[in-house]
Amino acid sequence: MLFSAVALVALLALAFFYSPDRGLRIEATAQPDHAAVTPNTTVSPEDLPFDVEDIRTHLLDRPSTGSHTLDAQTTEALLYCDECISLGTALEIDGAPFQVALVTEPGTDTVFSAAVIGEQSGEPSLQLIVSGHDLTLTPGRGGTLVAQEKRYAPADEACCPSGWSVQVYRFHDGRFEAGQRVSSAGES
Repeated sequence: MLFSAVALVALLALAFFYSPDRGLRIEATAQPDHAAVTPNTTVSPEDLPFDVEDIRTHLLDRPSTGSHTLDAQTTEALLYCDECISLGTALEIDGAPFQVALVTEPGTDTVFSAAVIGEQSGEPSLQLIVSGHDLTLTPGRGGTLVAQEKRYAPADEACCPSGWSVQVYRFHDGRFEAGQRVSSAGES
């Protein structure tokens, strides 16, 4: 009797370990209605109309009036630090290319400002400027850009922000419009 109980337990254990896992069911993803979604694709580097120096010059030569104004920290980094500007992932919306220029703190890889550059009459045109701590600006779905930054809680040390903030910008009627901001206060 003991031998048959041990054999039954061994067979059940073998059946358990060699049976397929049915805990996760994979289904086909729903395809979006293309009429409701603005096409959004990334652009290859050789198709970009402007290089880093064209963008730097445009940002520094712009008048400081209007809705897209550079702050003093961005202006200073662009003026005095050649390595502080680089190109991020470019995107195409409704057939128009947009380039993303990332500005870092001197001597670090920490992005604090990002500019979205379009083209107008063959010249660079600033479409959006976003600032934040340890910022990322990446293409999203449906003609959007997603800005994410780290945020400090009151008890955080200077090295270690514990919160975050995300804001989505949608391209609508020829300009980027800010959507709702979602954030976490972090651990206190």
